[in-house]
Amino acid sequence: MTLAAKNLTLSYGRPQRALPAPAAVLTGADVKVERGQALVLQGPNGSGKSTLMKALARKLRPAAGEVTLDGKDIWQMGVQSFAQKIAYVPQTLTAPPFMTVFELVALGRSPHQRTFQLSLNENDRALIDQSLRRCGVEGLRDKLVSQLSGGERQRTVIAMALTQGPDYLLLDEPTASLDFRYQIELIDLLGQLKEDGLGIALILHDLNIAAQLADTVALIGGDSDAGLGPSRIIAQGPVEEVFARETLQRVFAVDIEILKGVGKDVYLPTRLK
Repeated sequence: MTLAAKNLTLSYGRPQRALPAPAAVLTGADVKVERGQALVLQGPNGSGKSTLMKALARKLRPAAGEVTLDGKDIWQMGVQSFAQKIAYVPQTLTAPPFMTVFELVALGRSPHQRTFQLSLNENDRALIDQSLRRCGVEGLRDKLVSQLSGGERQRTVIAMALTQGPDYLLLDEPTASLDFRYQIELIDLLGQLKEDGLGIALILHDLNIAAQLADTVALIGGDSDAGLGPSRIIAQGPVEEVFARETLQRVFAVDIEILKGVGKDVYLPTRLK
């Protein structure tokens, strides 16, 4: 089973007859996410990483190209069927302040309900409890979501996504608001989920965190920040190939030192180019 994007062109807004088509944000993008593998999207701010993730998550319809799940166009799937296969964790998720952790995580079972009213059976509750444990928030089940720390909230939202029972988990900058400890906990969790056969695609800014988790990296860049055209995938493949010093310096416009040592390389941005 594969989630794949082929020759995507992505833009925002719909063209009007009297107006030119919206400018493309990202063009010619080919990526794929395999079960038991992690794809990391990397690139400067504004390069189109979140736009590509939204296309994979069926939140943005491509201007050209297609996204497929097992060879089927995801826009030909029903919303509920898609949500049973793909779970998406955006950068921010607004929850009612009176909602408890258990109630938020339970919403993950919505795609498996026959009606709009959430009715939990024994299997649903077992999956909710399992997700709470896996994400380390079982002790917070009765706490209000509004009272959670940033790390607790992020793990709770991921628990909700896991409760969907998906084959793929898509995350937009999941470590952005987390301190070092929570970052390590989250990467360890995602590594375990990958070993369990879940396909994972995520956006990360930290090169060193990406190197720990990624099986494949898609490095996105271009001239979009300067308003000169859409971004594209500059390089794609294993970390050691994509994170070449010259490539990173060109895409991020900074000098980068790569420290060789035992285990993974360490990537250290030093100064602006």
